[in-house]
Amino acid sequence: MKLGLRYILVTTAFCVGAGGCAAPSRVVTYNGGHAHTGYYDSRPLRELRGLKWKYDTGATLVTSPLLAHDGTLYFGDGDGWFHAVDIQSGKEKWRFNAGKTVAGCPTIFRDRAYWGCGAGILYVLDPHTGKELGRFETTGRVKNRDGSICFPPLVHKGIVYFTSHDSCLYALDAGSLDLKFSLKTENSMCCSPSLWDNLIFLSNVSGYVSAIDLNERALRWRFKAGKNVYHAPAVAEGVAYFCSHDHFAYAVDAATGEEIWRFEADGAISKEPAVRDGVVYFNTLLSHLYALDAKSGRLIWDLRTEGKAYSKAIVAGDVVYWGSGDHNLYAVSASSGEILWQFEADDAVNYPSCHDGMVFFGSGGSVYALE
Repeated sequence: MKLGLRYILVTTAFCVGAGGCAAPSRVVTYNGGHAHTGYYDSRPLRELRGLKWKYDTGATLVTSPLLAHDGTLYFGDGDGWFHAVDIQSGKEKWRFNAGKTVAGCPTIFRDRAYWGCGAGILYVLDPHTGKELGRFETTGRVKNRDGSICFPPLVHKGIVYFTSHDSCLYALDAGSLDLKFSLKTENSMCCSPSLWDNLIFLSNVSGYVSAIDLNERALRWRFKAGKNVYHAPAVAEGVAYFCSHDHFAYAVDAATGEEIWRFEADGAISKEPAVRDGVVYFNTLLSHLYALDAKSGRLIWDLRTEGKAYSKAIVAGDVVYWGSGDHNLYAVSASSGEILWQFEADDAVNYPSCHDGMVFFGSGGSVYALE
């Protein structure tokens, strides 16, 4: 099946194996889980006491998102370092030099951290020590082209899936890093694949959103937005929600790709939406936050601030958190849009993350922990 997609089944890989592991098979990932709903099943921070700690990476940029797990916060920076810091104290546990801009946070599976970077390498690290356990090089890197990996991988049933600027989706064995298959699209991809009902969802800079059937290793459906779609859909209740630089938020049937509704915002939308309790939350690059009815696309409430926003909205409990271009992180009532509190950082605010009554985010070259 062509339609701009090609499947390439291969038997070789450019990797150093990570070996087997009998550790528990729980997958720890960002953005609320495999479906990328942006909902964090964690105690929300409704009343802000203040800054708990601030960690300076020494770089000019903290890449997003961040991942909190087992007492450690994981994130990357624009100078090519992986960081692991203690959640409570903000003290560094370890750092690892990947050589080029790091793809936010890892995905952790069987006590291994799978972490990509701009050098076109997917690293496997020990999450406790930062020791390298294995690596896989993208085709782009092998051919001295752009093979950057810019968002965390998806791990499902022992397979690691990730996308690259070399236009490929890769599927690797989580233990050996052997390449199971790769899929070539017509343009660069910079998304973390999302998952629902054995379908993997992808997007690319040509504006295509695709659903891949993992049983058949074949294209199930494809949808074309007006402009770039940088992130894979958030999927909830059988509906895939995504946003585009064409100013529209879309809802399509996750099984068929049939459009259900679209909503026109006042500017380009570069990040994926969050979905919780029948409401879709997203913000434009113009720092305009929207809440829509998930079934109809009807506007429920909106909130405008100033500046260019590089963040996305997430939800914990009944609170929406998002970073505005005015250098503030906002906590907003999910039902009304009322501002509960705001915190001013030194620079533009990147993706927030919520864990056990704390909120973490990057701004400039620093990470902030609020309590």
